[in-house]
Amino acid sequence: MAYHVRMCTPSAARRHFPTLATLSLVGMAALAGMPWPAGATSAAPAAALSPDQRPTLVIVAEPAALLIAHHPHPLSPADAEQLALRIGLFAAEPIIRRDARAGFDPLPPAWQSGDPDRGFTAALSAALDRPQANWPWRALRIVQSQSEADDAVAELTGQDVAVVTFKCELEDWMQTVQYSAWAHVQLLRSAGTPEESRTQYGIDHLSRPLAADWGYARKYEAEFRPGGALDQTVNAAALDLGRALAVTIARLTTATPNVRIAGHQFGQLADKPKCPECRPDDAVLQEEPGRVWVAPSKLAGTVLSLPVGPDADQVASEQPGQ
Repeated sequence: MAYHVRMCTPSAARRHFPTLATLSLVGMAALAGMPWPAGATSAAPAAALSPDQRPTLVIVAEPAALLIAHHPHPLSPADAEQLALRIGLFAAEPIIRRDARAGFDPLPPAWQSGDPDRGFTAALSAALDRPQANWPWRALRIVQSQSEADDAVAELTGQDVAVVTFKCELEDWMQTVQYSAWAHVQLLRSAGTPEESRTQYGIDHLSRPLAADWGYARKYEAEFRPGGALDQTVNAAALDLGRALAVTIARLTTATPNVRIAGHQFGQLADKPKCPECRPDDAVLQEEPGRVWVAPSKLAGTVLSLPVGPDADQVASEQPGQ
């Protein structure tokens, strides 16, 4: 077996000496943590060639007590009169008041736990704080108030920042209740500079309804015990909003921002959710067992995460404040 050995003549060694010396200096400087000497030639770091253009994500984790929102279904005067004649005015009055009730109330004592927001903030923070290389943001900050979020944005002047706030409530639909959570996303490009631009988006998550009547809270107490059906629903909502948030920010930070990128449309869904605002040509962002994400053109700047299936037959897209 023959071995071929490349010989380096003295003249060749002299020609390669500057290159060898430079490589030696660069290697020693790297090992010592020193800057490269002036004139040293080397490939630029990958970060210098491709700076991280992803925004910093600022989450406002300000736990608020979960309230129950009443949607009024008032009886007509004729129906109210018939009810009073049938069961008596004394018995009919609370029913009439109940059906007409609007606004917010604290959860009944039988539905409360030691955690005012039923663990939503903790579950969301845990889901987003997991180190993953594929997050569409380069850093995560979790602050406790809007004022702290404003301070964080001020520290990131000139950078892209996504600020996200949340709202959660339990909706009263008479015979059922439905947990709803909303994320408000504000993307700031070149924050705090004359070139700053802002894009706002909303992500609305509606859970499967739970059989429960606010007027007979103790009868349904088991659903609201710690670790019970409501807490499981809250945890699932936090995970779903975290995933939807990642998808939304990824699409808003591309060269051609467009949240409504989809492989198919609402009208093509085999199993459609209840969605009065959805049209057949609306974009479907994500479809999975029991849930679908839709971007209704009727609700500009909103993504709806809706339950599907035989037990998801409740009104599914009431907007906050409506």
